[in-house]
Amino acid sequence: VVLGESDFGMPGLRAAEAIGPFVPIQASGPLITVHDSVIDAGLGIGHHPHRYNERLFYIEQGQLDHDDARNRITGHMDTGDVGQFTEGLAGMVHSEWNHGDVDTRAYILVYTTDPVPPRTAFNVLTDAEAPRYPEGDGVATKELVGPRSPLRVNGDIHRFTDSRLAPGATVALELAAGEGGLVSVREGAARVADGGELLRPGST
Repeated sequence: VVLGESDFGMPGLRAAEAIGPFVPIQASGPLITVHDSVIDAGLGIGHHPHRYNERLFYIEQGQLDHDDARNRITGHMDTGDVGQFTEGLAGMVHSEWNHGDVDTRAYILVYTTDPVPPRTAFNVLTDAEAPRYPEGDGVATKELVGPRSPLRVNGDIHRFTDSRLAPGATVALELAAGEGGLVSVREGAARVADGGELLRPGST
């Protein structure tokens, strides 16, 4: 479901929801919202409250400025950065605004925190700080969350990576009992398993 002005109350923001209250999959493990979002140049979303959860904004294109009016926390995210929004017990009243001259594309994960962190926080893992490594023949992986990344999350998210596969390349994801995975194709096409459906850009 693509959410827009009628859902957010302001123009310039579109979000394709894969997990959340407007689609059949309303939660998966700790994930309670997954959005593939576009924020138009010069626009954004005004101040609104959140509490108890944590969210990651992976900026695939453009930039965003963060303003948490409740806690007087501000910050900036550029292309390739991932912003970490820890709502905490007190919660935040935040705005995300694209002050740039190109549309911003952000892949957003929202998940539960247990226990809930006592303090609200905003952190950024910059594109330059994110570890990169080959993950098999023809597979280049950038790790946003995981054992090699310096970013520490407060939810049950074990890995969050951006992997680029050359034509014909495969990557194996090991999942333990009770674990699940989510794949979103950003460009090109991929199959999740041999004989599986061919997923095109925007498919999650």
